[in-house]
Amino acid sequence: MEQILNKLSEIEITAQRIMEDAGRSKAALSAEMEQQCRNFDAELEQETNRKIQELKDNLEAQKDQELTSLRHRTEQQLEDLDTYYRQNHQQLAEDLFQQLLRY
Repeated sequence: MEQILNKLSEIEITAQRIMEDAGRSKAALSAEMEQQCRNFDAELEQETNRKIQELKDNLEAQKDQELTSLRHRTEQQLEDLDTYYRQNHQQLAEDLFQQLLRY
């Protein structure tokens, strides 16, 4: 009988050690998972910031390109108007004078 009690006591101690080991393993796995989550979050934030900066840079370049194009078109239109005026200023003046006389 005493031998059975000793065996049961050993089994209980072994079971207790297994439970303690399982608890330590669980805590270690939990800490590892938390660290992996923090690492993933940090990497995701860096990637997001990189993509945002890339989009900002692309939009800035596109804006600069469109502004340059707009300036060029505006300058061309002003040159065209100036050329038209130089070629037709006499006729324009006469037309304006005639319109003023009608009113």
